[in-house]
Amino acid sequence: MRSEIVSQEKNITRIKVEIDEKTFQARMEETLEGMRAKADIKGFRKGRVPRKVLQMHLGPRAIMAETLDSMIPGVLDTVVKEYELDLISEPSVEVDDIKAGEPLAMTFVFETMPEVALPELESLEVSRKNVAVTPSMVDEAISSLRDNASEREPVTDRPSGEGDLLEVMYDLSLFEEKNGEAPQESDRQKSVVELSREALPEELFSALLDRVAGDRVEVDVRVSPKDDGDQRTLRYKIEVLSVARKILPELSGPFFEKVVGESDLDEEGFRLKIREKLQENLLAESLQRAEREALDLLVKRSQVDVPDSLVQRHKTRILKDLHENVRRKTGKTFEEYVAQEGLEREKLEAEAVEGAEEEVRRSLVMDALAEAEAIQVEEEDLDGEFGEMARSFNIDRDKIKEFFLKNPDDLADLQHRVRMKKAVKRLMEKVAVSEETLESPFDGTGEAEIEKEGS
Repeated sequence: MRSEIVSQEKNITRIKVEIDEKTFQARMEETLEGMRAKADIKGFRKGRVPRKVLQMHLGPRAIMAETLDSMIPGVLDTVVKEYELDLISEPSVEVDDIKAGEPLAMTFVFETMPEVALPELESLEVSRKNVAVTPSMVDEAISSLRDNASEREPVTDRPSGEGDLLEVMYDLSLFEEKNGEAPQESDRQKSVVELSREALPEELFSALLDRVAGDRVEVDVRVSPKDDGDQRTLRYKIEVLSVARKILPELSGPFFEKVVGESDLDEEGFRLKIREKLQENLLAESLQRAEREALDLLVKRSQVDVPDSLVQRHKTRILKDLHENVRRKTGKTFEEYVAQEGLEREKLEAEAVEGAEEEVRRSLVMDALAEAEAIQVEEEDLDGEFGEMARSFNIDRDKIKEFFLKNPDDLADLQHRVRMKKAVKRLMEKVAVSEETLESPFDGTGEAEIEKEGS
């Protein structure tokens, strides 16, 4: 067998293979013998049909087609191994006209993973922005922690006031200023609402102020117009079930124990612990932001032609997950769900797959980075991941490990995630990182979100 690359364009490779006539004729004979053993022709015992009779009965085209069907998989496997092809789809084959005295010629068309040209990692420059924890940030964090740990005390001697918690049942309708269009209504829901001017629209705040259990109120809330300029109105029909005040925990040992796992602290010692945790969180977020910046820059500076087939495959997977998530959460098919909610299927699906090409590009670049840096996943890496999962989900580490060992697909996904994490770490070791100090926290930093000990 002789083979050669005929052409290479982007990620499409055409390879021509020639098999000499003698070899092909020998395979034809083997095929004919195999067909003869199975042949069942009237007037002859099964497997005893004379060769010439069988040839006349089947015809040369059928024998030739059977021979090719049996040969092509082996030839294909040989070619893939010889040229070390990384396929992303099933190859196609084109067989030339077969002529007596000439070799069998066929051309395979392969779609392979595209080549990724990475930039010099050392040429990339990113900024790591650090934030120093201020006393006001500590105050806000403690306030949030106390609020989360607060208890409710029923209020029966007065109407609702600012800061109270109202348990309500409500119906919600969405009106759009379009002629003849019926309102979209939600199912009746129960909720607990904090009576806060900062958290609630003014109309809703005013409607719930000075209320007692049993009160019913209807209020309209105007919302921002849609892109097409149509005004929308949310109509709430609310029944107040109860009114309660928040009782904040004292800044003392039991609260300290609940938050930081230590009860023998004074208030200043507690504030110091909170400050340390906030600083730890901010440093971690600073690193994550620098990593995202480095990855974005790496993808931007890398050269790769993203195959449309990979993009389409990724979109298919996204839409499958979307439909499955809807079914799992609602118990309805995607079609039933969008019809019930009055949603546009095409719009939802288009929004879901938006950015699919960029996601594929990023994945290709990350895989290329891991390959270029010879990143391997060792057993100790997986053990560390199992340990983190055990702490996060409060599950025995050995049970987590047993699950992954019994589920090869899940284990492969985990190995890939770990490999990518190691690749990002290697990237950050090589890029140039400058330090910058900010006077205020990141937008949406979540500096008050301090994990409680044991949570």
